[in-house]
Amino acid sequence: MASDTDVRRTIQNQYKRWSRAALTNDVESILTILATNYTLHTYSGKVIDHKTYESSLRERKKQNKPASVYDTHIERMSIHGDNAIVVSNETSSNTSVDPITNKKLRLIHIHKYSDSWVKIRGEWRLQKTITQAESTKVVPL
Repeated sequence: MASDTDVRRTIQNQYKRWSRAALTNDVESILTILATNYTLHTYSGKVIDHKTYESSLRERKKQNKPASVYDTHIERMSIHGDNAIVVSNETSSNTSVDPITNKKLRLIHIHKYSDSWVKIRGEWRLQKTITQAESTKVVPL
């Protein structure tokens, strides 16, 4: 049986894989990380099922929309056999111009998630994401 440290490392690697795949609109790689019954619960309370989420990924790829570079950091984790609950912070940033001052700003977006992971045929798959908080920090450049 894998140690808690091994499970944490494996799931952190899944987050890194997702980040790399999102950057290049690699839909197939993202789908290998998700359980077939994956659901995303947005901060506003909307629930997006696997099929709808997959369609949005494919549409983004079709339109060749650029993705943000982001990093996911595991804040805490509880493991119960083949299930794990992970509270994580996903951070991304981009630059913008203040419409009033015309100065460049860095916008740092942070999403706090509660993710449910399940081990299926030896692989950790993301089963459910619940968005707990969203925030944006504005930093002058």
